[in-house]
Amino acid sequence: MLRVATFNIRHGARIDGPVDHRALVETCAELDADIIGLQEVDQGRRRSSFRNQAALVARRLGYRFVYGAVVRTGPRGRYGNALLARAPIADVELVQLVRPSPRQPRGAILARVEFPTVGVTVAVTHLQNHPAALKGQPPEAPLQLRGLLEVLNSRPRPRILLGDFNLGVGKATPILTAAGYRTVADQPTFPVDAPRITLDYIAVDGLRILETEVVPTRTSDHRAVVTTVAIDSLADFR
Repeated sequence: MLRVATFNIRHGARIDGPVDHRALVETCAELDADIIGLQEVDQGRRRSSFRNQAALVARRLGYRFVYGAVVRTGPRGRYGNALLARAPIADVELVQLVRPSPRQPRGAILARVEFPTVGVTVAVTHLQNHPAALKGQPPEAPLQLRGLLEVLNSRPRPRILLGDFNLGVGKATPILTAAGYRTVADQPTFPVDAPRITLDYIAVDGLRILETEVVPTRTSDHRAVVTTVAIDSLADFR
């Protein structure tokens, strides 16, 4: 069995504003996951004390990690996704997602995490949001999700997709199901103090979902999602 988690960290900021790296590390420790996908992760930015947040969490908790910058701010500032794992990470690819408009770029990390008994393909992403001010324009997240799934499905099973999709269940689940993925039932994750919207997802192909919980967090405006999964059949992946 594996325990996997996804968490939009909001650059480590507490709900009341200030960045709190100790609380960020404590939250990630409490997830107690073998694989963690993080979104909205800073590196070298003033607002987060110029810290490399992915490296900070990984070092404190003993994870291997990959950072995938999506946005560059100034000569050193970066903003993007991170993959943390308690096993070696290989075959890393940073994917730029389709961007029909000149809005913020979006991307994903694809990699293979090699546990002693099985290797798992993992993707971590944060899809484009669709604020009310742009409700008259076509949403970008469904296009990005379909494109990412096409790339992910070219990699070996079993597969795990972790991320903030910025899509409700009614829009995300049909896309995931059509691509062969299982996901958990509606689990609201936003806002953190009283979740009513599902934005954060764990989807799997070639794995069984055993149990899932939405976890209150010490930082961010999102809750984290943690799922325990099991291999369907090792014979399918040899």
